[in-house]
This record gives sequence, C-alpha cells and structure tokens, in this order.
Amino acid sequence: MRTLLLLTALLAAPLLHAQNVIHAMAIGNWRNGPVVVLTPVFTTTEAATTPQLIERVKLEHPELAAAADIDVMRFATVEEGEAQRASLKAKYGVRNLEVVLLEAPAPAAAPATKP
Repeated sequence: MRTLLLLTALLAAPLLHAQNVIHAMAIGNWRNGPVVVLTPVFTTTEAATTPQLIERVKLEHPELAAAADIDVMRFATVEEGEAQRASLKAKYGVRNLEVVLLEAPAPAAAPATKP
C-alpha cells in the first residue's frame, strides 16, 4: 500500500509544478482576415494546451467559431498581453484589415431565489 501511494505521489508531482498562472489571448483569422478577431487577455495556467485554450475561447466567444485559423499567445503579465493586443491591432490596421476587439464575457447572473 505504501508503495502505491509513493508511486502516485511521484507521478503527480510534475503536474503540480506546471500550474503557474499565466495570461493568454487568442487571435482569429490572423493570416489574411478579412476580419481579424482579438480576444481579451485572460488568465490560465501553464498546464493548458493550445487546443484546450482554443476550445475555451470558442465557447466564450461564438464569433470565433467560424474563424479560418486561430492562434493563442501566452504572456507572463496582463500588461504584456494588453500591449501585444494594441500592437497587433495597429499592425493589422496598416494592412487595411478590419480588427474586432472582443470583450470579456459577462459573468452569468445568479438565479433568482425565493425568500
């Protein structure tokens, strides 16, 4: 029994270390537009994979469901992410591509309860 617990602890240890908080942003239609879509910077962890993050932003932002290509950028701080978001908006503007800056989804309203 002790061996089983030790083995489980050893296998789970790397997973616990990969849980640092980071920030990310998704870019839809980033290659050729015609409308480039930038999500807001959101919080995630290092353990999240790119396909997992793409699935997350598609659920949170239905506008990205029809995007031809989606990429995810990761940042150490929110400020870095916001700076990159502004930079990308300007760069795509120079290429005469329309850029849509999505906003964070509103939190779901709590259901009404009877007193």
